[in-house]
Amino acid sequence: MAAFVKIARISDLPERRGKFVRIEDEELALFKIDGKVYAIGNVCPHQHISALHQGELNGLCITCPMHGWTYSLETGLAEGGSGRVITYPVKIVGENVFVEVQSE
Repeated sequence: MAAFVKIARISDLPERRGKFVRIEDEELALFKIDGKVYAIGNVCPHQHISALHQGELNGLCITCPMHGWTYSLETGLAEGGSGRVITYPVKIVGENVFVEVQSE
């Protein structure tokens, strides 16, 4: 069953910088770009390293700081490869940021 979980306040997210968040066993990377928030899995599928929140943004893509693989924040698809990171639906209610995650 999916449910939206409050994970941050919009004012706590730096513009164009990643923020690491853990929800139970899931590691997420949050990015605020021009006031819109994107949530993806923080683990790069290339080498399974939890570091995407520290990556370099280029437009709406994030590049893993470890080996340079680049992923779309909108679709999770790798640029120039077959990898994919999980993307999470985000909604903002007032000052609060919610991410939809699967719950048991």
